[in-house]
Amino acid sequence: MPGWSQHGSYSLRWQGDVLMAVYSGAWNELAAQNLHREARALWIARSGAPWGLLSDALDWEGGTPEALEAWWRFFEDGVQHGMVAVSDVLPSRFHAVMVRNLAERALRLAPYRSSASVEEGLAWLAEQGLSISDAE
Repeated sequence: MPGWSQHGSYSLRWQGDVLMAVYSGAWNELAAQNLHREARALWIARSGAPWGLLSDALDWEGGTPEALEAWWRFFEDGVQHGMVAVSDVLPSRFHAVMVRNLAERALRLAPYRSSASVEEGLAWLAEQGLSISDAE
């Protein structure tokens, strides 16, 4: 895909043991690949310590089938590198339908829940034994 530019954007940060991933815009495969590369560096820095993922997709417009499949590779690799639970926050039922197959696949690898808000997702991840607050 030389010459292609990324469509869609994301930000990543740790909140305790939870990787907060905020997605926005309409995604192509390159966005998911870049997300994977940057997140992987963060996972490796944790040296295998368990962690959770909160995907805040409230500003996400969706993605191409190739982007969704590349995101799946990100998810599988996350599980291999210590991810023990996942929650997502989606903007609409339409988005939930768009990712339904991914959600069903995810449940086979790690506890997964779709949450109504970021706060609800963090609370659920805390119930899974993950710290959701930064050390002071």
